[in-house]
This record gives sequence, C-alpha cells and structure tokens, in this order.
Amino acid sequence: MSTPGPGEEPALRADPLADLPADFEAFFTRENPGYLRYAQQRLHHREDAQDAVQNAGATLYKNWRRALASEDPQAFGFKVLKDAVVDVLRDRRRTERKRLRVIAQRRPDTSQDELEELAELDALDWAMDELARAAPVQADVVRLRQAGLSYPDIGRALGIAHTTARTYYSLGRRHLEYLLEHPDDGEAR
Repeated sequence: MSTPGPGEEPALRADPLADLPADFEAFFTRENPGYLRYAQQRLHHREDAQDAVQNAGATLYKNWRRALASEDPQAFGFKVLKDAVVDVLRDRRRTERKRLRVIAQRRPDTSQDELEELAELDALDWAMDELARAAPVQADVVRLRQAGLSYPDIGRALGIAHTTARTYYSLGRRHLEYLLEHPDDGEAR
C-alpha cells in the first residue's frame, strides 16, 4: 500500500517487479543501457564504463538466483553495478599513484598554468566526491538523472519513491552548486 497524499484515497500500488523477466539475459539486456549510462557518467570513459558493466554482468549472472530471491532484483543489480564501478575507480587510483611515484622520481617541470587547468578540470569530480561523502543517495540520484534515467526508474533502482528521487536531485544539485562556488567550505582537497 502506498501512503496517500492529501485528498487521495488509499490504493493498492502495482507490483513494480511484475514485469521483471526471470531470465538473466532478458533482464541484463533490458537494464544494460541504463547501467552503461550510469557507469559512463561516473567513470567519464566509455571503455571503463563498458568494463564495469561487463564485470557487473558477470557477477550478477553468478548470483542470479540470489538476485531473484532478493526483495528487489533491480536494486540488487544496481548494487552490483555500483560495486563494479567502485572497483574500476580503485584500480584507477592505484594506477595513478604508481604514475605519480614515477613522475616524482623524474621531477618534471610543470608550469603553473598547467596545474591551474588541471585543478579546474577536477573541480566537478571533487564536488561530486564531496556530495557522495555527505549524501551518498543524493549523489547517486544526481548521477542517474544526469545519465538520463527518469525519476520513477531512479526510484526503483535505489529503492526510494520517485518523489523522493526528485527532491534528492534538487537538493544534490544545490549542494554541488554551493561546493563549486565555495570550495574552501568543503574538506581540504
């Protein structure tokens, strides 16, 4: 039962999982475009996003019975995708640390202009990281909305009401704007 709004009668909510295919291939084919958009929005590189989605697909396939047995298989699949994206991000960070160690050993000349340009390019990524630390669900809603998902789809993926998704998107965008306008108020980079 859903909670009725002002002036509304209580009504039975349609089962959001009724149209869920029991076949993994049909499910993954249906969800793949949204998964790819989300991963690409988080990772900023199509190849990395494809790797993350494929890794998520392999993990989901291995755990398909658990997914079907879960309360919400779509949310289960999205959680697997988020974990796969985090794994790609961790691999990137390890690779970047190794690269920085090599650069530090060579001591290249880097101009101040190049450093400022890199700082500007990283501002949005930094703000999204800050938002993810402060309000992880808001950050997920913002990423999914930027990836082109509708509020009802975002709500199903995250296990929240579509109206809550709309509210979280608005709050998340305002938080990002504030962080970008006042970077000194956030944690030190």
